[in-house]
Amino acid sequence: MNSMTGVLTPASQLRGDAALFDEKLASRTLRVGIVGLGYTGLPLGLGFAVAGLPVRGLDTDAARVAQVGRGESYLPDVSDTELAAAAGRLSATTDAARLAGSDVLIICVPTPVTGDRRANLDYVDRAVDSVAPLLRRGTLVVLQSTVPPGTTAAAAERLARASGLRQGVDFHMAMAPERVDPANTNGWHLANTPKVVGGLTEECTRRAAALFGLVCETVVPVGTPEVAELSKVFENTFRLVNISLTLELSDLCRQLGIPVREVIDAASTKPYGFLAHYPGPGVGGECIPVDPHFLREAAAEAGTPMELVAAAHERVERRPRQVVERLAELIGERGSPLRGARVLVVGVSYKSGVADLRNAPALDVIRHLREAGAVVSYHDPLVVDLVVDGQPVTAAPWLAPELAQQDAAVLVTPVPGLEQDLMWGIPPVVLDTHNKLAAASNVAVL
Repeated sequence: MNSMTGVLTPASQLRGDAALFDEKLASRTLRVGIVGLGYTGLPLGLGFAVAGLPVRGLDTDAARVAQVGRGESYLPDVSDTELAAAAGRLSATTDAARLAGSDVLIICVPTPVTGDRRANLDYVDRAVDSVAPLLRRGTLVVLQSTVPPGTTAAAAERLARASGLRQGVDFHMAMAPERVDPANTNGWHLANTPKVVGGLTEECTRRAAALFGLVCETVVPVGTPEVAELSKVFENTFRLVNISLTLELSDLCRQLGIPVREVIDAASTKPYGFLAHYPGPGVGGECIPVDPHFLREAAAEAGTPMELVAAAHERVERRPRQVVERLAELIGERGSPLRGARVLVVGVSYKSGVADLRNAPALDVIRHLREAGAVVSYHDPLVVDLVVDGQPVTAAPWLAPELAQQDAAVLVTPVPGLEQDLMWGIPPVVLDTHNKLAAASNVAVL
């Protein structure tokens, strides 16, 4: 404290803010605001509410907000029972002003790519602008959206300009990238998935780490927000490159008559230095098809070409067309063209067990089938209605009479419970893009 003026110096102010933050965290009175209640925001908000913190979520989708209010989940990883149990501590709104008074503001909004495949940060910028008026001394802001390196620092500068507060002194900011795998079947969830945290200052990192320590068993502090940002982008680029490699292996194995999944399973017995990836019809969601573009964008700005990543993107993106070319080949072997053929696409979401269509390979498969003149329908119990390029796709039940009317069926996304179904034997031609169906005379692999 300055003895002449009685005004707190930044250092003593920080100590006072830190003590208050820790006290509120320990007493579970720290108020948390979540901006974006999608696949990452809602489970995180629920986690904090279960931990005893008062949480208010903000979303532009009024229907989502209403569902949270009624205790009705719209995500596969959150149950109605869980939402109802948190009703006293978890609420939602479409009005950003109702997040006023929050001690913590966490941004969980999408980051798609633009037409030229650069990061579209419009949602992040809007979220930052919406919380800027809510900042006060001691507020912790956390960016959880996947972004190119440097975005968190730029957001902090944006907040400082708008609020007049000093970043790292008056308010604190950190990057804590989401790691969410919807409908994960291997037991990974918010609590047991390690959380990477990198703040603008050591104190920013400390506060964010302490906060996430309430809901994550393992918190991994890193030196800067840029490390945290780039680590997330690299994680999914690693997957993209390895998936593209399995597509090459899959093509080779088909030519050699060797089952590709058996090869990969055999390689997986090595207890070190190998991580299994399996071939399919392409990649979907908002991570693997998108995040590597952020890495390429950063590399281009730094003058460092990433030719391997570019090649992996190109290989994966042409896979859906390869599905249709292979199907045309199989139907042609029976003396018929693909044009006019009735084709059932089985599984249209981007992964099994969810209704999420973001960047789903099935959408491109359907586009290419239509371009080839096929008559397309689909079966996916989780996707009630499907429109591709403004044109509806007919939903078909999984029934023997319906399957008997098809000239071919294509397994694009595994549908729970159907892999061992004997009715796969009904269509004359079945293309298995995952090499998972039981071998039969009418089943061919991609």
